[in-house]
Amino acid sequence: MEGNSSNVYGNVSFNDYLDGLWTGRRIMAERFLPTEDPVLEQVLSWTVERDARDVRRLLEWLPQARSNRERQALLDRVRDLLDELEQAMSALDELV
Repeated sequence: MEGNSSNVYGNVSFNDYLDGLWTGRRIMAERFLPTEDPVLEQVLSWTVERDARDVRRLLEWLPQARSNRERQALLDRVRDLLDELEQAMSALDELV
């Protein structure tokens, strides 16, 4: 199996699949009325998108790490970003 998961998702790469999930989340999160704090909502949405992109990039770098120390540093950063991502998503849910 190469860079994409063609056996599981047809001709769609895993990154395309993940992008579809995020797009779906944005569509599902559309509101009929604006939130009380639209600036906070924009900041949180931007944080979710940026952290998800950064996690993906760090995980792509993981196999090329030259040492266990580098792999551990990458994983530590991924965990930090996942925590931040979870907090931002929870805060977005509270804005509803």
